[in-house]
Amino acid sequence: MKLISRKNDLNLELQLCFEALDTNGYKPFLTEVYQRLLLTKVKFPLLEYCAMDIFKRLDENKHIEFCSDIAKFNTIGGNVLIGIILQRWLSIDFIQAMNKAAECIQKGKEWYVADIIGERVFGIALLQYQTEALDFLYQLSNNASPFVVRSIGPGAHYAIKKGLPVKETEELFKLLLSLANAKDGEIKRGIGWAAKTTAKFHPQIILKFRSHIDDPEKTGAWFRTKVRIGLERNAYAKGNRIKDHIK
Repeated sequence: MKLISRKNDLNLELQLCFEALDTNGYKPFLTEVYQRLLLTKVKFPLLEYCAMDIFKRLDENKHIEFCSDIAKFNTIGGNVLIGIILQRWLSIDFIQAMNKAAECIQKGKEWYVADIIGERVFGIALLQYQTEALDFLYQLSNNASPFVVRSIGPGAHYAIKKGLPVKETEELFKLLLSLANAKDGEIKRGIGWAAKTTAKFHPQIILKFRSHIDDPEKTGAWFRTKVRIGLERNAYAKGNRIKDHIK
């Protein structure tokens, strides 16, 4: 598989894609993107750069269609393009962007689809549209697809790591707690990731909900384990030894 690791090389490939768009239209452009960018090994930051350029160059009324078409190729890198396009679409039509992200995740049926798109769309939504995003994610928590529910975790992880305020993080943690007794492995991995991040950055939130977390009727052992790991990382970062936060 061809490797592109430099932006200059990437720009050459991207320019050929845009030449196809300008000369022959959308469908040939889509084919060029697939062959030049998605059948090539390109690091995620470079793909994100491509997506931002595509967002600017492609007609706005083609953005959602582009995401649908890219999803059909079932490539890992395609999810990065989808994630960034929909991330930018949040400011145009928030609900449409969020729904499209969930649809692509559901159809993708792979953990990496949930994680790549969830982080880039739901994570940014939580940072920029906190109330609306949290309301939407509460609805997603009841989705029939475990991959869609899993995607809440990467989004929450990203937002918390990037500085989601304490008040909003606490509200988000309540959503995580509502899923703390889940049995599906995909959900446990995604939600557990976010629980660990919450504990690492905001241990005071964990202490506030300790009785709920410690209740085996309400909270699975997997959730407590992730919380414990997060608290340990917080303590290590502060140079302290963790004592008796979570048993």
